[in-house]
Amino acid sequence: MSQPLLKLCGNHSLNDVEVSFGSSADYVGFVFAKSKRQVTRGQIAEWLQHHEPTQKKLVALFVNASTDEIVEAVSSLPISIIQCHGNESPSQISEIKERLNIPVWKVIHHSEDGSLVMQSYENIADGYIVDCKVGKQWGGTGVSFDWTYVPTYMEEGQRQNVPVFIAGGIRPDNIADLLVYQPDGIDVSSGIEDNGLKSRKLVRELEERMRNNATR
Repeated sequence: MSQPLLKLCGNHSLNDVEVSFGSSADYVGFVFAKSKRQVTRGQIAEWLQHHEPTQKKLVALFVNASTDEIVEAVSSLPISIIQCHGNESPSQISEIKERLNIPVWKVIHHSEDGSLVMQSYENIADGYIVDCKVGKQWGGTGVSFDWTYVPTYMEEGQRQNVPVFIAGGIRPDNIADLLVYQPDGIDVSSGIEDNGLKSRKLVRELEERMRNNATR
């Protein structure tokens, strides 16, 4: 069983950046949308002066921002991927890709017809993250959806030939339950935090369990 890609999201301090850059994560995410993990272009630029991302790709997350806002926010930053976490339309995803010339991932909020929503972004989105929306919160809630739906999302992603990451409530102590469904990627935020900060200990536990699962 191959090991899925790993994205550590919601980095909002120098500590978080140090922990994430020191991990085996493939992607390191920053939230530009209003939330307790919101960061600014200036903060990220400052953290990157201390730590180069080396092989890691940086992901910038937005919720229903205008294309102009997105372009301005990531200008002069080495962002590799834009993550659209709200109700962004297929036409806006296309516009963002055209303006920035980098891939855009679309978040799909789990529902009975979530895989049908994915179909409306076919040949436009470069990847998907399936998350759980709780109340008015778009993500980062620490709540997971019913993972028995994961194969349906994976099947649609394979049909479109793009990766599908699973997010929402993933922690070291439940990661094995998710890996049974062989997602392309794992997106973790609150599940690797201790008192609001990314924890080296929890990240190591997560990595170890992912490795152990891959060698079974």
